[in-house]
Amino acid sequence: MNDELSLAQVQRSMLLRSIYLLVAPVMLLFAVLACGTIVTDMASYTCPTTVPQATATTLAGTPQSTLPPPPTPYTITPPQDFYVGDAVFVGQSGAPLRLRFRLQNVQSQPAGSRNLVIWRLEIRNLGSTTYETIPVALMVITRINTANGEQIGTWRTSETAMAAAGFTTENYEPLPPGSTRTYRLAAYIPAGSVRQFAYLLDGDGGNRITWVNAANPYCSGDIAD
Repeated sequence: MNDELSLAQVQRSMLLRSIYLLVAPVMLLFAVLACGTIVTDMASYTCPTTVPQATATTLAGTPQSTLPPPPTPYTITPPQDFYVGDAVFVGQSGAPLRLRFRLQNVQSQPAGSRNLVIWRLEIRNLGSTTYETIPVALMVITRINTANGEQIGTWRTSETAMAAAGFTTENYEPLPPGSTRTYRLAAYIPAGSVRQFAYLLDGDGGNRITWVNAANPYCSGDIAD
């Protein structure tokens, strides 16, 4: 039993040390799927802000007009983009696998002829089962704005970008129930600004969370976990 546990620990340690050295994206995703949790539930965000109901002004003695019902809650679901700071939930309340994602602190700085983008991804495990993830492999930049217009592609984190940002001791151990962890990430892009991020919930991109690099213009705040 101890030998099996030691072997599993060694295998995981080797994977984490070599994650940046896998230059072929297909091999990279295969390595992630070998130790990560595949998530098939769709993400959603519901605006917690109360939208005030309209009131009518009438003269004394005038019958009150009938007001329209209050608007339904504002909700974002894929393929719509979420916004920086949104509390994005995956999995139903009470489900064994329920997660909350939050994109935070997006920054960009010149790095020669390109830009270094750094950001943080907070993940909270609200379920009853352990969640395994390696965000350096699962989160990518998919759209950027440049002087020549918008570019669509895939810009991944890299060892050199992480080192340039000072991110050298990251924790990719399994995330147990009830815990929260903030992952620091960095990637190089052509000179310009980030327009969109994506996190691959199922490893191959079929089920993903996408964020536009902007604050939510409609509402703010959190709803109960």
